[in-house]
Amino acid sequence: MLLFVYGTLKTGGKYHFYLEEASLKAEQAVAAGSLYDTGLGYPAMSLEGTDQIHGEVYEIPEVLWPALDFLEDCTGDELTDLYEKSVIPVEVNGEVLEATVYLAKDKSLLKTKISSGNWDIAYV
Repeated sequence: MLLFVYGTLKTGGKYHFYLEEASLKAEQAVAAGSLYDTGLGYPAMSLEGTDQIHGEVYEIPEVLWPALDFLEDCTGDELTDLYEKSVIPVEVNGEVLEATVYLAKDKSLLKTKISSGNWDIAYV
């Protein structure tokens, strides 16, 4: 299953090591939505909006999903999860792929909009 990453899981991000056993499928990918700085050292994405969100796409082995879900606070708890998984279209070199993405479930994460759509390690 493919995963679109747009924040701390990207190359150079503080949690990129979680993807050591994953295969990089695209260094440059774009999804539509809005990107926000949470003020907590990581970004949050919402599908509301039409900005281009820049990220990477990885093929994720089944064994990695539980650790990624835990990291992204997406454990299936309806009351406390901060993020939720969704499958969205992602453009890679003119081709559209379907990829899973972690989206902000808790709207209080959507603090400061990043209009460039690019979470840079400079935010950390």
